[in-house]
Amino acid sequence: MDETGAPALKEVPEPRGESRLVRVLACGLCGSDVEKLRPESAGLVLGHEVVARTGDGERVALLHHRPCGECERCRAGHETTCESFRAPTIVPGGFAERVLADGSVGIPDEVPDAVATYVEPLACVLRGAERVPRGRVLVVGCGFVGRLFLSVLRRRGDEVFALEARPERLAAPEPDGPVDAAVLCAPGGADAAAQALVPGGTLLAFAPGGPLDLDAVYRRELHVLGSRSATPQSMADAARLLPGLDVPEPTVLPLERFADGLDLYRSGRALKVVFTP
Repeated sequence: MDETGAPALKEVPEPRGESRLVRVLACGLCGSDVEKLRPESAGLVLGHEVVARTGDGERVALLHHRPCGECERCRAGHETTCESFRAPTIVPGGFAERVLADGSVGIPDEVPDAVATYVEPLACVLRGAERVPRGRVLVVGCGFVGRLFLSVLRRRGDEVFALEARPERLAAPEPDGPVDAAVLCAPGGADAAAQALVPGGTLLAFAPGGPLDLDAVYRRELHVLGSRSATPQSMADAARLLPGLDVPEPTVLPLERFADGLDLYRSGRALKVVFTP
């Protein structure tokens, strides 16, 4: 990004360090990337949904972060709150030709490069889905991540419903009665999700859901949980699951057309944008 925080292409030195140097094949655009397009992020290279080729020819999805696996937070199942998790494992960032990678998982041969970038976001979804009780489940928001949740929940046998502000994006029936759990995958909608729950139901925040009526949480004894990012284990699980999962088709553009892809994402005309160097 330039000094204003706007996206810009720039020649930079090849990264050097102790980690493995790999050649980027494709990198997906994430909402968290878009959030960082501001002046205080000037000079940052974005991109963490990365598929790359190693020096020995293996095609891999790169780990975005890595927990220590030993601290109290990791042992409690909250690896993404581990102090070590903050350290970058993709340097300088996935929207580049080559990066240093500290950790990866192999990708099945039948998965195209652009779809293989889904391993990281799918890993985040799988980790979140572990906290969602089985049964009747409502997904709030049918963007890319919401679609992944719908596919994962259907595959495990849940009865799945959805709420979506854009009627053309609605990818499941709206709920016809109370649900056992709800997953927030879009800004806003927290209260609507909470109102749809049975007493004692579970609300998983996977995106900023807006204000939540805590009086309803208290009186109806709702369970409110949060989940973000992925672990090495969920990355491996996602790579194995991806070939058999129903996922949206990506919009693939060369990296020099980043501005076009960003516009497609922001306007909602593309569910998922993937860039190739």
